[in-house]
Order: sequence, then C-alpha cells, then structure tokens
Amino acid sequence: VHSTAADGFTDLDGVLDTIGRQPDVLGAAPFIRKEAIVTGGYVFGDPRNKGAVFWGVDPDRVDTVQPLSKYLKPQPAILGALKGGEVPRIILGSSLATSLYAAIGDTIVLTTAKGEFKADRIEAESTKCVVVGFFETGMYEFDSQFGYMDLEHARRLFGYTDGGATLIGVKVRDLMQADLAAERIREQLPSDHYVSNWKILNKDLFQWIKLEKVVMFLLLALIILIAAFNIVGILTMMVQERRREIAILMSMGVNRKQVLGVFLITGTYLGGMGVTIGSVVGLAAIWALETFGLPIPGNVYFVDTVPVVFQWLDFVLVCGVTLIMSITAGLWPSFEAGSLKPMEILRYE
Repeated sequence: VHSTAADGFTDLDGVLDTIGRQPDVLGAAPFIRKEAIVTGGYVFGDPRNKGAVFWGVDPDRVDTVQPLSKYLKPQPAILGALKGGEVPRIILGSSLATSLYAAIGDTIVLTTAKGEFKADRIEAESTKCVVVGFFETGMYEFDSQFGYMDLEHARRLFGYTDGGATLIGVKVRDLMQADLAAERIREQLPSDHYVSNWKILNKDLFQWIKLEKVVMFLLLALIILIAAFNIVGILTMMVQERRREIAILMSMGVNRKQVLGVFLITGTYLGGMGVTIGSVVGLAAIWALETFGLPIPGNVYFVDTVPVVFQWLDFVLVCGVTLIMSITAGLWPSFEAGSLKPMEILRYE
C-alpha cells in the first residue's frame, strides 16, 4: 500500500488498523524506502562507493509480512539490535557488504539528497551508520542492493515526520488471491492511497515464465514423441525379423489376439522401463540438487544456486502421458503382426 502524498501516510495507525481488520490479511507493517550512496571501506586509499536501497522497518512487526529474521547473519536476534542508539544501525545484504568491504562493527556513511533538486547542484547530507549484521536471501538482486535500518532512524535520516512511512507491506492468507485482497483493501482506503500486489509488480516476469513453460512443454512433448517413434521402429523391426516365427506359431494354433498381445506387452515393457529409469534418475537428480545445490554466478542469474521445486502432480502427469503414448505407439506394429498370413509366409519355406 503506497501513499501518493509527499510526506507519506498522515494517519499511519488508522491505515494499519483498517488493513488489519480485513479477513484476508495476516499481517501489516510500515516501511520507508529510500535510495542512498553508501561509502564503505578503503581499497588502495580510495573509498568504496555504491548505490543502494535502504528500508526503514519496525523490528517488532517486519516479520509479520516478510521473514527477514530467517535470512539474518550471524543470528536472527540482530534484528532487535537496530533499535535505539544515537548512531543508526544497519543490516546490509551480503553481496553489498562484500563490495563495500564492510564487516560487523564497521562504520559506513550514507549520503542522501536533501531538499529539492536544483538545476546547478544537488544538496546532499551524509550520516554515519554502524553495521550490526548481514542478510543473505540467495537472490543477488536483493543481496547486492538492499539494507535495513530501524524505522525511527529512517524517519530522522530521510526527513519524515514521527509516525510517517512511505508504504505498508501486507501479508495475505492466500498468495494466489492477492489481487482480490488488494481490491478489498483499496475499497476501504482513501483515494490517495495506491494498492498493488505481487502479480502487478512482477507482471512482466511472470509473463516470461509462462512463455518459458509453454516452450518447455513443447520440448518435452517433442522428446516423448521421438521416444514413441523409436518404439514404433523397434517393434516394426521385430515384426519383420520374426515373420517366420510368428507364422509358425499361428499355424500351430496361436490366434491373432495372442500375437497382438505379445507385441503390445513388449511395447508397454519398453515404455515402462524408460519411464522407470527416467523417474529414478530424475528423482535422484532432484534430491542431489536440493541436498547439495548447484552453485551458479549470482551476478548473472540473480540466484546463487539452481532452484528446485518438485511437484508430484506434474511428475505423475508426465509419467502417465509418456506411458500412454508408449502403449499407443505399440498398437500399429502389434496389429501388423496380428494381420500376418501364415500360409503366404511359409509357402516357400
């Protein structure tokens, strides 16, 4: 929830109370978001400078909307260390701290714009802060750009009034119904309050993910189709190579349904073996990735390990469709074997 007013929310407690009364809401917490230039340690006499986004948070309420404590180092308790003190205390993203050569207990300098921008100059204000800890989410985009401080310190540092905030984070019961929950909240708030949700904020990303899933589905379908043609080819070759044996069996009393069944079972066996071996190898690979991880460059892929999400429904669906296509692929060679005419085959034997 954002406020379009320059000073943020003028009635923060009232807005939090209104949001908290909604049945879909599990928690709400105020934030201040501001960009700043951070100056850290010195390398060969030159200071390390980097642009970053700093969040002013309420240590007592932030975990109700995002599990910040889960990612804190060296321990979750450092979240409470943000409170109090004359000098603002800061938690930095692990990659941001590395680029600044900042360690716990070090003093860094935050430089922020002061007042209005002017054509010939920008007035800036610098504030010393103490690093009390780090966080690491595994998402390079967050770990390299974000820092956290106490909400009260952020208000003084960025020029907001007591009780002010620039946005309110909300956690809802059903993640997939966030758009409906946002609409209900919007109806209860004044018109100068803007309500968005994760679907809107990440719309382009999810459109690309949806497109990628379609492409992956087509590739998987093509692989299964190739496997089905291989089964057709193998069974057809078996029928052609064993025409004489099939004819002898049929002349001895084996009926066409039994011949058809033999090759159909063979096709099912080939498909079943492929599905079984593929499933075992796939499950083993998933277990290994979940247990040991596969490191990748975080500054390239935005995550430092290959993410793995296993869904039983997709697993069973793919295995089932593959097995059905394998059985279907064996029908034509099986019917071909069952339609052989023993007399014509054995005439010149």
